[in-house]
Amino acid sequence: DIAGLQIKYGEELIFSYPGKMSEFEKINSSLVKIYSTTVFTENGIPLSLTSSVYLLKPVSIFYKGRIAFIVVIIATIATAAYLAFFIKNGTFPKESENDELEQTEYPEIESYDDFSEEKEEQNDEENIEENEETSENSIEQEEKPQEQEEDVLAFLNSEPEKETNNQTELSLSEDKNEDSTEEEPSGLFCPNTGFGWEQYMLTRLDSELIRSASSDQDLSLFTIKIKDIDWNSDCGKEISKTILEKVKFNDLVFNYKEDGASAIFQNQNTDKSLVIAGDLHTEITSVLSKYNEQHFVGIGISSRTLRLISATRLANESEEALNRADADSPIIAFRVNPERYKDFLASESFQEETTSLGQKENKIAEDK
Repeated sequence: DIAGLQIKYGEELIFSYPGKMSEFEKINSSLVKIYSTTVFTENGIPLSLTSSVYLLKPVSIFYKGRIAFIVVIIATIATAAYLAFFIKNGTFPKESENDELEQTEYPEIESYDDFSEEKEEQNDEENIEENEETSENSIEQEEKPQEQEEDVLAFLNSEPEKETNNQTELSLSEDKNEDSTEEEPSGLFCPNTGFGWEQYMLTRLDSELIRSASSDQDLSLFTIKIKDIDWNSDCGKEISKTILEKVKFNDLVFNYKEDGASAIFQNQNTDKSLVIAGDLHTEITSVLSKYNEQHFVGIGISSRTLRLISATRLANESEEALNRADADSPIIAFRVNPERYKDFLASESFQEETTSLGQKENKIAEDK
């Protein structure tokens, strides 16, 4: 029970357990309590007795820890045996009755599509009755516009016939050569340039516009023209490689006519696109000078600029910007005011609504 004992006669150490004084001073724990007393002898010299007593014996700690360890081992072995028994027999404990949940079946609710289809059928039936009543009147009124349209079509068809008859044999031979050299899309990318086919550009641009609008990001479309470039030459191959490295994604670059390319740049506004276009123009002109070739390089840019715009409209804006590029200003960006664009769309929609309302009123008046 004693952790340490020390007897001193004056300053002289008579007995010490543990043997060294330093070890005795280290005995300080919450499990040990120190008692000390001093007695004076007849000579007046103090005799001090210091002892350390265990509050909880180390032996009892060992025994209790051993019992806990044995209990844990027994519980682990019993659990493993229990699981092994059920796995071997292929049976598992059943769920208690309290775990069972009542299943309630609800009637199917008609979807909005079904409801809209029924409503459309009813509207169709009503429209059929109205159309039967007004068909006789409308036929008489349609005869005159049809005659006028036939006269206009005959005039328009006569014009191209005159032009085709005046073409020379040289132009016909050139058209045949151009038709023979056109490549039909095979695969995703053009083998000459490594770009996507021009026919796929609008589809991909539409999907990128939807993605950028949903994530509230900008998008820019580059229309690049390198006049009379031969993509099969060493110079053309290096230029196509330069464009691909600038865009970083070959599925965002497409052929544009015979001597150009269209590139989609994600999350780039008009100002950033102008910087990118300047670097790209410098790199392309350096490649041309490397091969001692002189070709006009023009770049037209159009950005989404927080607009809900179609791919066709954005492509037309970029192409129109390219048409305005010249040797003095090879890079032209189509800059849009979003507020004025919204006002323009609102005015267009208002005009369409007024036109449709006027047509409906005229139709009702004719029916009466």
